[in-house]
Amino acid sequence: MRRYFVTGTDTDVGKTRVTAALALALRRAGENPTIVKIVQTGVRPRGEGDAQHAGRLAGVPHVELARFDKGGDPWTAALAEGSPPLTAQRLADAVDKTPGTIVAEGIGGIMVPLNADEHLGHVAALAKLEAVITVGLRLGCLNHALLTWSLCRELNIPIAGAVLVERWGRTDPTYRDDVYCVLQGSLPVLGVLAFAPGETQAVEAGAKLFESLVKQER
Repeated sequence: MRRYFVTGTDTDVGKTRVTAALALALRRAGENPTIVKIVQTGVRPRGEGDAQHAGRLAGVPHVELARFDKGGDPWTAALAEGSPPLTAQRLADAVDKTPGTIVAEGIGGIMVPLNADEHLGHVAALAKLEAVITVGLRLGCLNHALLTWSLCRELNIPIAGAVLVERWGRTDPTYRDDVYCVLQGSLPVLGVLAFAPGETQAVEAGAKLFESLVKQER
């Protein structure tokens, strides 16, 4: 049973597109994946969250484990609403109740806090998810990517690979290649998701990046 955790080097780096692309690749390989948003913040009760959005792009079902109106990290959002902070075990248990293949999307980076002592990485570790690191190609991403890789190793979270994302526009080829070469020495880079103004086009291209991973694990 495949269980993935899509995390990122920052917020707004393309995690939802990568989540949809991986789910689409799995669906086309004959799997029946469910997209799981571990925590959604900054969306009103009836608004479309990331999981619903990614599920619509990939044509697969979705679930959302927790939601807060306030944007930002889940800990701050819970306190703002007068709710008890989430715990990693509660969220991991909810992930475990989702049957079959899972593509779980985090929020921001892997160390976004849930409470005073826990962060998203603890959920991935407890739920035994395999990380896909979304690297938004901009200055500073190497540091953030390697810190994410280091924390995954510390928490014994296996890494399926990294996807380099041209999230905001075309990246200078020299910089992109430098990032690729440095990261490839530490973790597998599945490929580059080139800039595309249309989400459908980006998800289609991203699904092709995951074809080898999906076939390899069949």
